[in-house]
Amino acid sequence: MIRRAVLILVCAVLMVPAFGWAQDGKAFLGDWVLTIEGRRGPQERPLNIKDTAGKLSAELGGGRGGPVAITDVTVKGSEAILKWNQEGPQGAIDVVMTLTLKDGALVVKQDMAGGQFSQAGTGKKKG
Repeated sequence: MIRRAVLILVCAVLMVPAFGWAQDGKAFLGDWVLTIEGRRGPQERPLNIKDTAGKLSAELGGGRGGPVAITDVTVKGSEAILKWNQEGPQGAIDVVMTLTLKDGALVVKQDMAGGQFSQAGTGKKKG
């Protein structure tokens, strides 16, 4: 009886990470329009966040080279953190975009090349 209870508890603990995003991540699902301040002024970029086989993924459009598929998406509370590598003239650089939910909209912070360059912006749900 005790072994069975321990087994159930262990299974429940192991399943929490797999389903943990479901409650927090639901608010991020869907089509968004991000407005990010750049060197040439504000730029709009479409962002689609979806559930792919039980895991969040995203596609960011509007940049040079076409849409970027993002598979490294982590949700912690009211923040979603998207990570990917972006090809530039000097080679690949790492990009970390933090989306913070605030009053049904997003606050956007994008760090590139380990934080050497940063951009900020906002996001609103499409439709």
